Amino acid sequence: MSLYNVRKSNSGFTLVELLMTLIIVGVIAALTAPNFLGLLSRNRVNEATLQVEGALKEAQRQAMRRGKQCTINIDTTSKIISNPATNGCLLSNRNLNSSVNFNSSRNAITFSGKGNITIDGANPTPVLVISMPSRVSDQKCVVIEGFLGVQRTGNYLGNITAQPASDSCQ
Repeated sequence: MSLYNVRKSNSGFTLVELLMTLIIVGVIAALTAPNFLGLLSRNRVNEATLQVEGALKEAQRQAMRRGKQCTINIDTTSKIISNPATNGCLLSNRNLNSSVNFNSSRNAITFSGKGNITIDGANPTPVLVISMPSRVSDQKCVVIEGFLGVQRTGNYLGNITAQPASDSCQ
């Protein structure tokens, strides 16, 4: 018998091939995990920002539609935007994700029947800030500007633990 007539079986993988595949998959997973976690954090902050923005717009629209004053309460501890006992305009409460930080310059915002708000020394410009505890770079803000009640959103550049300021919202 000749040595050249030996048949080779190609019906499986060797242990070395399996280990190399696992090592490559592990390296790729280790490189992409931080990016994925950052994306997850940004999505949570963006979702909470949209909920805050939606609640403010809904209350403002309801005030204009009804032609009378509407108020919403902002609880930064339990991360809930809700109706007060009287003259509330939200159709449902907004519960923000428990993993986000939430801060506000006011405990309540009142829209008049024309959709505007009062801003004076006792009631500063409403600024609501949403961020992730572990990622300072993912801070978003919602500001209700001026007498007309125009809303703007942006990135918050200030300290979230301090009283939020409208000039820190870019």
